[in-house]
Amino acid sequence: MLVAAVCTPSVSKAQLSLNSYFNVDWQFNIPLSNNFSNTASGWGMNFEGGYYINPDVALGAFVSFHTNNKYFSRRTIQLNETLSMNSDQQHQMFTLPFGLLARYRFQEADFQPYISMKLGMCYAQFSNYYYIFMSDKDNWGFFMSPELGFNYYPWANGVGFHLAIYYSFATNKCDLMSYDQSNLNNIGFRLGLAF
Repeated sequence: MLVAAVCTPSVSKAQLSLNSYFNVDWQFNIPLSNNFSNTASGWGMNFEGGYYINPDVALGAFVSFHTNNKYFSRRTIQLNETLSMNSDQQHQMFTLPFGLLARYRFQEADFQPYISMKLGMCYAQFSNYYYIFMSDKDNWGFFMSPELGFNYYPWANGVGFHLAIYYSFATNKCDLMSYDQSNLNNIGFRLGLAF
């Protein structure tokens, strides 16, 4: 009996479920063409999951968040036509996109390269801290993000690794104080766990 069990080939799968996936990622983000807060930041996370409707195509959902900060040294800020203030500033841009996604994986194996497209909504909050004051503004916009990456499952029936690069675009606008920011463009990468 023991000899039969050892000699019988076993079929094992790499990921926990062949029909679905789930990624939990740390996110690094670089804003493009952003005059409010254009400093690269690693203050973000991404959560996404999907179900494969056939061996190659998955449909699912995502939610992520990110914060970008930028410090401005002391300068004169024109608040309106008759009022100005001299102070340093700390800008903070927080974004929370969420929505639906479609993913195409090129092979069903331990190493699974893929492309995906995310569409949804984006909540954004722009905050300006100066001296003991704060001004902020928030709004909603449309969000889209193409992504290229892979899931790698080195162990049978176990947790794997996820790596992706992405571009994101959101229609959020910022007209806080003297700043006029229309649309948010970012590039970045995600590194995390694949289930």
